[in-house]
Amino acid sequence: MNIRSFIPLFAVSLTAFGCAANTLDLDTPPTVEPSAEPGVLGIVHDAIVKIAVDDQRLYWVGSTTSGRDFVQSCEKQDCASSIVTYDAQASELPLLLSVTGGQLYWRRWTELMACPIDGCNGSPRSVVKLFASTYGAFVDDDRFYFSEQTFFSDQTSQYSLHSVPLTGAGPRQLTASSPSFLYTMAVDDIYAYGLTGGERNYDRLFRTRKDGTSAVETIAKDVKHAGGAFSVTTDPTSIYWTNNVLAGSINRCPLAGCSGASEVVTGPLRAPQHLLIDGSDLYYVYEAKADEYALAVCALPACAESLLLFEKLVNPDALAIDEQYLYLATSEQAHSDFLGDFPGDFVSRIRRLPKPNRELP
Repeated sequence: MNIRSFIPLFAVSLTAFGCAANTLDLDTPPTVEPSAEPGVLGIVHDAIVKIAVDDQRLYWVGSTTSGRDFVQSCEKQDCASSIVTYDAQASELPLLLSVTGGQLYWRRWTELMACPIDGCNGSPRSVVKLFASTYGAFVDDDRFYFSEQTFFSDQTSQYSLHSVPLTGAGPRQLTASSPSFLYTMAVDDIYAYGLTGGERNYDRLFRTRKDGTSAVETIAKDVKHAGGAFSVTTDPTSIYWTNNVLAGSINRCPLAGCSGASEVVTGPLRAPQHLLIDGSDLYYVYEAKADEYALAVCALPACAESLLLFEKLVNPDALAIDEQYLYLATSEQAHSDFLGDFPGDFVSRIRRLPKPNRELP
C-alpha cells in the first residue's frame, strides 16, 4: 500500500509573487554555507520550515526575516554548490511542498505551482487556481487533492473534496461533499483521510474513497485538535494521529475505523505535531518544552520505548526521510524568532542523520 501523509500549517497569506529561478527580482536568495560539522549538509541564513526529498536532491521552504519566502533545493552530496531556487514570495509561506514524477510542487495560498526539479524554465507553472477558502491540499502520484468551502445565499455552506490531474489538464473531480468541515491530510491507494467536524471543533477523522464512489465515513471520534500543526498518517492496517494538546498523545484506529475509543500508541507527550512511518519505525515531533521541538522514534506496533534523536528543530514540518537517512533543520535560536518581528539573522542547519537500527519489540 502506497502511503503518503501531509501536515497542515494554519497560516495567513498575503501577496504572491511568481518568479523564475534565474529572473528573481526580490531579495537575493539565501545561499548554503558548507560545514565541517558531522552530519550537517549546510548552513542557511533562513528559517527552514518545510523539507522534502527524492533520490538525488533535498528541497526546502525557507522564510527570511526580511519577509521573503524561498523555495529551493540542492544535491544531497554537494549541497552548497548545487542550489536551485524555484520561487520567491512576499510573506506567503507555502502550505505544501512535494516532489513526484520529476516535478516539484508547492502551494501558494490560492494556487498550486510546479517546476521541473532541475529548475524553472521561466516562471513556475500554475497547475490550478484555488479559492481562499481552500483548507486542505495534498499531492498524490498523479493528482492534487484539495478541500473547499462553498457559501450559499441562504448563509449556509458546503464542504467538498476535489482532485485535478497534476498535468493541469482536465476538469475537477468531486471526491466527496459534506455539511461538515473536511481537511484532507493523508491518502493511500484507495482512500483520502483527514479532519472533520464543526467550524471550530475538528474532533473527528474521516475517510472517503478517492474515486468518489463512497460517502464520507467517520472513523474516529475522540480527536483532540488544539489548532496549529496536526498530523495524520497511515500504515497498511491503521490510521495514526497527533492529539496535539499540552498533555497530548499519538493515537490510532484500524483503517476501517474504531468501534469505540481509539488506542493510545504513546503518551503523554507535550503537543505532538508531526508523524512519519518508515517500516516498523514511527518518527514523531513534539514540544520538548515551550517553543522547542524534538524528534523521537519508537518501534511499532507496541511503541514501548522511544529514542530521542534530536532537539531544537526549526519547525515541526522541517523533516523528511529517504531510504537511508533522516533530514531535518535545526537552530540554536528560538522557533518564535522567525514568527515575529525578529530584526537579526536566523540561522538553520540542514542535518542528515542515519536511520537508527531498531528491532521490532
